[in-house]
Amino acid sequence: TVPEAKRVEAGALLYTAAPMGLFLATFVNLQVAGHWFADSPEQSWRYVFLFGLLPAAAAFVVRLFVKEPERWQSQADTRVGIGELFTPALRPFTVSGFLMALTALLTWWSCNAFIPVVSGGLARTAAEARGLDGAATLALVEHWKTLATSWFNLGGLIGTLLTIPAAKLLGRKAMFTLYWMASAAALFATFGLDLEPETRLYLYFAIGLTVFGVFGSFTYYLPELFPTRVRGTGAGFCYNIGRVLAAVGPFLVG
Repeated sequence: TVPEAKRVEAGALLYTAAPMGLFLATFVNLQVAGHWFADSPEQSWRYVFLFGLLPAAAAFVVRLFVKEPERWQSQADTRVGIGELFTPALRPFTVSGFLMALTALLTWWSCNAFIPVVSGGLARTAAEARGLDGAATLALVEHWKTLATSWFNLGGLIGTLLTIPAAKLLGRKAMFTLYWMASAAALFATFGLDLEPETRLYLYFAIGLTVFGVFGSFTYYLPELFPTRVRGTGAGFCYNIGRVLAAVGPFLVG
């Protein structure tokens, strides 16, 4: 439904819902696990997950009012199969879109999934060095988890918005090159340099800016690879098959 000239801005703005949603999740976790049920960590995560019913209910209501775009309806007179994405005309776009999504997803999940482990481990080491008791240690762990996640999400929010000028001024290929190189630099700096523990937490901003921020481009990059009739199928295949394979990332990193 968005005019082609505005798709970059609209796509990136749409994706800001991801870091904003994670900000909300971080806040909910802090309240539930850090305050309301701080004395029962083995149960608190269950209540955190129950909050997921709220956006699920909102999505159900919103879906009742969503209408198909006229442009798509005019070309949706035939069924589209996955095999069509691998015809000679579309195969190069399918493969390249899939590989781009897989690279980003593998990196994102390998970083994001271990934020609680990394920040919690750093906090426990710091608490031991400071001679803190059990309650104070738990409070520091929850605080550092929130700190690392918040900086990661803030970087992701800004990085998402920065894909707009990057894509429009540099082009798609140069934009991805810039983000990949900056992602590698951020990862090596955060985990490879000899730094103070809290400094590592703040450097999650740089990881979010690059590793997370690049996802702002997929909302417009993947759909524009395919003609209107197979746009949803092509973008969905590239991104979601990438998610399936990226699931091995946290296992390998762990």
